[in-house]
Amino acid sequence: MSLLYQHGDALRRFHLAVGEGHQLGIEEYGCSDGTPLIMLHGGPGQGHSRNVLGYFNPQKYRIILFSQRGCGNSTPTDFGNINTANLLKDIHSIRAHLGLQKAVLAGESFGAMLALLYAEQHREDVLGMVLWSSFLGNEADLHWLYGSQGAPAQIYPEQYLAFAQGAQTVESLLDHYHSALFGEDELLKRKAAQRWCEWDNLITTDSDTQGIRLCKADKQLSKAQHMVHFFSHQCFIKTQQITADAHQLNHLPIWFIHSRHDLMCRYAPVHQLAQSIKAQLLILNGVGHCCANPVYAEAIRRAADLLLCKIQHH
Repeated sequence: MSLLYQHGDALRRFHLAVGEGHQLGIEEYGCSDGTPLIMLHGGPGQGHSRNVLGYFNPQKYRIILFSQRGCGNSTPTDFGNINTANLLKDIHSIRAHLGLQKAVLAGESFGAMLALLYAEQHREDVLGMVLWSSFLGNEADLHWLYGSQGAPAQIYPEQYLAFAQGAQTVESLLDHYHSALFGEDELLKRKAAQRWCEWDNLITTDSDTQGIRLCKADKQLSKAQHMVHFFSHQCFIKTQQITADAHQLNHLPIWFIHSRHDLMCRYAPVHQLAQSIKAQLLILNGVGHCCANPVYAEAIRRAADLLLCKIQHH
């Protein structure tokens, strides 16, 4: 039986102007006077999902969901102003608008990267963090995901050949997809988005779903464009930036949840980071990147409960 929490309707839904013409779609759930928690979704470009609500106790947490710039129900999709610095600035804008002196950060995959970067820059504003399937945004992570010698390509060589489209390097692969996804040829754009999302889904779920269309064409295109936009620019951060500034996270209550067999986000660097900052690490075996697995989901729920206890008795 699932131990995840049940939530009612949102406390409120609204849009927040954060500059450069961008409006963030925001929803609040749980307890209005509970411990504030800001959820940072993955992707990049995934948009927020209510599926994460079950991890957080609605009697204890005030849960803020939002879609990052240009995705989900946030508008517009203006890539000229979509970068990591602005996504971090938006977290600050949400806190300021809601009057939150401090907040817990929860992050999935790319969202975990944002949470770590924000906490390194604004440690005094963060109560603690719950992070799963964490992506650290290093050059090595991109070579793992999209290089011919990366684990996904070695496990799925047939699918990788179709995905790589003859590219010999990670840089040329990203250049190819960037040209196609942001070009004028609509048919080429849609086909590139489809191939990109099929590869992404394959390594996310660790199952061959070739030929299955799991989302609408417009959503595929938006997701592919966001991912290629960020990865073509090395996530708009210095390589090893999170590791270099990790000392800022010492003694901050942090729970990592990660699968050893995650094909999307490497386990070893997260293990090393957790050790270096003395964070808690819940290690999962036999599951991949997708937290839809009930074992994974309940591990996140447990970590969120433990963090709350730590904060309340600190």
